Amino acid sequence: MRSRFMTRAFLKGLFKRKNLLRAAGGLAVAWLLAWYAVPWLFPLPEGLLHPEERGALVLDRDGARIATLPGPDYYHTEPVRLQEVPDMLLKATLAAEDKRFFSHGGADFLALARAVAANAAGGEVVSGASTITQQLAKNANPPVPRSLPAKAREFFQARRMEMSMSKEAILESYFNRLDYGNLRRGPAAAARFYFGREMSRLSLAQCALLAGLPQGPSFLNPLRHPERALQRRNLVLRRMREEGWATDGMVDRALLEPLFSVGAEEDRRPLAPHVTAALMHAGRTGEVRTTLDASLQRGALEIVKRELERLKGHHVTQAAVVVAENATGNILCLVGSADRSHPAGGLLDGTTLRRSPGSALKPFVYAQAFVLGAYPGTVLPDVPTTYRSAHGLEAPQNYNRAYMGPISIRQALACSQNIPAMRALGTFGGAARLLKLLNNLGIRGIQGDASHYGLGLAIGNAEVSLRELTGAYACLARGGAFLPLKLEQGPSVPERPVLPPEACFLTADILADREARLAAFSDAEVMNLPFRYACKTGTSSDFRDNWCIGFTREITVGVWVGNFDASPMKQVGGMAGAAPIFAGVMKLAHRNLPPSFSRAVPGMVRIRIDARTGRREGALRVPQAHAREEWTSLETMPQEATAGDYDAAGRAFLDSRYTEWFTSPSCTARDAYCLLPGTWSGETPRILVPADGSRLVLDPEMPGMGRRLKLRSNLPAGAVWSSPTLTIVQYGDEATVLLEPGAHVITVRHPELNLEQRASVTVREL
Repeated sequence: MRSRFMTRAFLKGLFKRKNLLRAAGGLAVAWLLAWYAVPWLFPLPEGLLHPEERGALVLDRDGARIATLPGPDYYHTEPVRLQEVPDMLLKATLAAEDKRFFSHGGADFLALARAVAANAAGGEVVSGASTITQQLAKNANPPVPRSLPAKAREFFQARRMEMSMSKEAILESYFNRLDYGNLRRGPAAAARFYFGREMSRLSLAQCALLAGLPQGPSFLNPLRHPERALQRRNLVLRRMREEGWATDGMVDRALLEPLFSVGAEEDRRPLAPHVTAALMHAGRTGEVRTTLDASLQRGALEIVKRELERLKGHHVTQAAVVVAENATGNILCLVGSADRSHPAGGLLDGTTLRRSPGSALKPFVYAQAFVLGAYPGTVLPDVPTTYRSAHGLEAPQNYNRAYMGPISIRQALACSQNIPAMRALGTFGGAARLLKLLNNLGIRGIQGDASHYGLGLAIGNAEVSLRELTGAYACLARGGAFLPLKLEQGPSVPERPVLPPEACFLTADILADREARLAAFSDAEVMNLPFRYACKTGTSSDFRDNWCIGFTREITVGVWVGNFDASPMKQVGGMAGAAPIFAGVMKLAHRNLPPSFSRAVPGMVRIRIDARTGRREGALRVPQAHAREEWTSLETMPQEATAGDYDAAGRAFLDSRYTEWFTSPSCTARDAYCLLPGTWSGETPRILVPADGSRLVLDPEMPGMGRRLKLRSNLPAGAVWSSPTLTIVQYGDEATVLLEPGAHVITVRHPELNLEQRASVTVREL
C-alpha cells in the first residue's frame, strides 16, 4: 500500500516537473521565436530605405561651404559618416541615451527593469528604457501615436536591425536622424548652428550639450531655456565620468565652460542669408556653386555692423553692400541688410530695393555729355536757375546752398553740384536719352517716361536699386562694355558695348580726382585709400538714403545706407554714412588682389586750358593762375583762347547767365571775371521767381505755411521790387515777399537801366 502511494506520488511529481519543463521549454521556444524569428516578419523601418538627404549645398567661388538649405520639411540636414563623428560626441551620446549599446541586442532589459522600478516608485512615467536601436526604429518610421502596438513594432524592428545591420551602421543612421532642435537634424548641422563650427572642433562640453538635446529638443532648447540645457549637459558629463569615458580633470573643466562662448551668436548667423533665401525660394537642390567670396562676405558684414554701431545715434538701422568682379560680372559679396533678424526690415534685401540715388546718377549724365561733344574742361553755369518740368517750375539748389559760377565739368562732377548737372543734361542729350542709356546699363526698373522726371533725373528723382547701380558703375570700369551681374558660376555672357571707352575713361578720371573734390569737400571728407580708385557719393532728400559707389579696374563696390521704412537719418550724408563702409570693403576686396586703374584710351591727349573759359592755350598764353591740364580727344578738342575772351585786365568775360551770381555778395571772383560790355542792352527783363502766371499754394505743413518767397530776376544789382497788395522786404539786392491768398501783381524795376517787368500770381491756401 505504502509502495503504491509512493509510486503514485513519484509519478505525480514527475508529471509536474514535466509540465514545468514543458512550460519552460515552451517559453524558451517562444522567446527564441520572438527574439530571432518574429523580427523577420517585420520590415525594416521605412526611413532606412530612403536615407536622409542633404539640402542644397551652397558653396562659395572656391568651393568653401556657405550654407545648407533646408529640405521640404524645413529641416537643415547634413548626413555624416560615423567615422566623422568625434569620439567624445559618440561617447556623450551613449552616456546620455544607451550606455550598453554595444552589449545588447536591441533591447536593454536592465534599463527596462530600472525604468519600471523608477516609474512605479514615482507613480508616473519618469524614465524610459528605449535603446538607440529602438529610437532609430521610431525615428525612421512615419510618426504614430504612442501605443503598445507601436512599441511592439519598434521592439521587433530594432531586433531586425540588430540582426541585419552592424552596430556601426545603426549608429550612423541614428545620428543622421537625431533632432537637435531649431530645425537641425544630425550632429553636423547642429554643431554649425549652435557653435558655428565643424563637428571635429567641438569641445567636450559642447559634445555633451549636443548629446543631451535629442531627449527634448524644444524643452531643452539652449537658446530659449539655457538653464535646462545646462543642467542636462552637466548630467551627461557626470555620466561620462561614471563610465570612465572622460577623466575627472576633463569633466571638471567642461563643467565650468559656459553653454556658448563669446561670439557664438555671431558665428550662428548665416553668412549670406539673402542669397541662400533666394536660392531656397527658387527650389534649388544639389550643389550650388556661387560666385561669392566667403572671406570677403564675412569681412564686409563685420565692417557694416561696426559702422552702423558708430551711426546708431543718427537713426541709421540698415545698410547693403554689393561687390562685383569687373572682368566677369561675378558678385563677390552681397550684404542685403546689416542683420537679417533686425525688426526694422532685416529680412528685406536692400540690394534690390528701389530708392532715390541722389547724386549717384551724375556720372552717367556727364558720360552722355562726353559722347555728345563735351570734355572735362567744358564750362557750365553754376548759378541760380529755374527749370520748368511736368510738375511746374522748379528752382533746385546745390547741396551746400552755394553757387560756384563758371565751373568745369570736372569740378562740377567732383564737387557734386546739382545745377550744372541739370544744365548738362538739358544741353547734352536730355532726359529721354539718359533713360535709354540707363536701361542699356541694366537699370531697368525706372517707371514712367522722360517727361515725368525731366532734368531732375540728373539729381536722383528716379528710384534705382543698389544691385543695378553697381552693375552700371562696373560698366564704366570696364570701359563701356556691359555684363549682367550674376551670383552663380556658369558660362560667361558676351560683353555688350554701351558707352565708348573715351567717355568712360574721362568719367572715371574725374571720379578719381581727389584734388578736384577739395573745392567742395574738406580733406578729412575725402577718402584716402592707398591706391587710386573712382568714387561717387549720393544723398537723397531729407537724408533718407545715402550711397557710395566706386571702382578700380578689377573691383566695383556699391554701398547703400539708410532705413528700410524710408524714415530720414539725422544729418548723415554719403561721406559720413556709406563712404566709410565703401572704403573698408574696397580695401578688403584688394587684400590679395593688386589694384590698378584705367589708362587713357589711345588717341586721347592732354592739353593746357584756361579753366575759366574751357578754351585751350594756343598763340595766346593762359595765365598760370588759371591754367589747367586736361584730357580730351581730337573729336572734342576745344577752340583756342583768343583776346576777345578777356578784357584789358585779363579778366574772362561772362555772358548774361552769370549776371545774378556775379553781382551777388557770394561772388568772390571779380578779379578773374567781368560781365560782357552791354550785357543788358536790348535784353528783355524777366522775373524768374515767381514766374508770370504762377499758382502758389500756402502749405500748413511747411514752416510759416510757406509764406516767405525769395524774389529773383535776371536784372543786375540795383533792381527794386514792389507790389500794391503784398508786403516785400528788401535788403540790398535780397528781396522776400510775404504771400497772402488772392491775385497779385509783383513788379521789378531797375532805375538806372530804366527796365521794368511784372508778374501776375495767384495764391491760395491748401
